Amino acid sequence: MPKAELVFANVVDRRILESEGEGATPVVLTISIPGRALPFSAIRYWKAPQGYVEEHVELVAPSGSIAYRTEDRVRRMPGQMDLTRVAEDIEDAVLEEAGIYAASFVIDGEVQGQVEFQVLLTVPPAVPADVEDAIKKSDVLWVGVESNGRDRTIPVWFAYEGGRIYVLHAEDRDAGEQQIPGLPDAVDLVVVTRHKYRETRAGRFHAAVRLVEPDSAEFDGLAGKLADRRRDRHGPPEEAIRKWRSSSCVIAELTPTLGG
Repeated sequence: MPKAELVFANVVDRRILESEGEGATPVVLTISIPGRALPFSAIRYWKAPQGYVEEHVELVAPSGSIAYRTEDRVRRMPGQMDLTRVAEDIEDAVLEEAGIYAASFVIDGEVQGQVEFQVLLTVPPAVPADVEDAIKKSDVLWVGVESNGRDRTIPVWFAYEGGRIYVLHAEDRDAGEQQIPGLPDAVDLVVVTRHKYRETRAGRFHAAVRLVEPDSAEFDGLAGKLADRRRDRHGPPEEAIRKWRSSSCVIAELTPTLGG
């Protein structure tokens, strides 16, 4: 016998939800695959006997694997005569596939209902003015990975253009260049801005990662922008670029995954 009746559910991008309401087309957006999804909401209405239940949501990818799972939450159900609305904002889902997903709504370990939604690639939202201002006023950014709820970041020099951050990463410690935690494998990094001349944090956001290898046609142009930003560079830009290429350095293009 079902523990609860799922009366209505939707999984939808937060900006679409704000403009179209809870009945909006079920879709989650991401700017890269694999990559961190833009903020979205999982909304559901339950009708259940009075009492307390343990509830969570699982997102099942097209391949059948569980791509994401929310934490178990204890919910109070007021009884069959009332609906219980749950709206959960999700900002930390890293998805490996595009396509049609299923959201399974689970109570006390049993799936009580499912809805489908689509994961689509989209163009990155514009970087908010306050975030862009903090980046442009910074000489360094703290970049790295989030692990077990804590950031592991280092200060890095960078170039910024067109809403994207470019950083140099060295595979080899002997290259004498910065080694950014998480690279080259991470598809998502955390970026922290700090107030200039102070250690206080100005902002924090995640960014999708795209690597530009030394043999890429883009490498020299982006390396030139980075060389111009390198405060402690010795010699002409061309010399630095040759060194980076010969040392198997890569350039990481970081696109903020902000929801606007």
